[in-house]
Amino acid sequence: MKKVALFFIVVAPIVALLAFGLTRNPNALPSTMIKKEAPTFDLPTLEGKRASLESFEGSPLVINFWASWCGPCLHEHYILNVAKKMYAETPVRFIGVVFQDSKENAEEYLKGYVNPFDIVLLDDAGHMSIDYGVGGVPETFFVDPKGRILDKSTGVLDIEYIRQKLDPMLEEK
Repeated sequence: MKKVALFFIVVAPIVALLAFGLTRNPNALPSTMIKKEAPTFDLPTLEGKRASLESFEGSPLVINFWASWCGPCLHEHYILNVAKKMYAETPVRFIGVVFQDSKENAEEYLKGYVNPFDIVLLDDAGHMSIDYGVGGVPETFFVDPKGRILDKSTGVLDIEYIRQKLDPMLEEK
């Protein structure tokens, strides 16, 4: 009898907690940035110029944090490239931010694979990543034309998700 009681007191709650955890989406991490102004940035590009948040004012933004060593990023870059082509005739801008990687690695990676970005920023010091609350890659932020973060996605995006985020922003204009 004591063994049965011990099971229900100790083991059953642990099993229930683990079962509940398996029903949760690990990519659906909440962000405190949603509906807030996007943190400003002023970073160098791969081409050696500088870009700031203000230079994209009035455009919906897809800000994607990625790295050359990130396997899922490669798959996502093909998806982002399709999206970039879909939105080519719109003001949507696709911004890549190199996360914990070198300029040389990023350049080599983009030469060998598809480059889905209008511009690639180098976040060498990690300030932009910290300001946006990035925990790893890939992570993507959708910023409206007024500079507010509308959503954040952790993990590989799909086309339908991108459309769900961008189309309403374009209809508002």
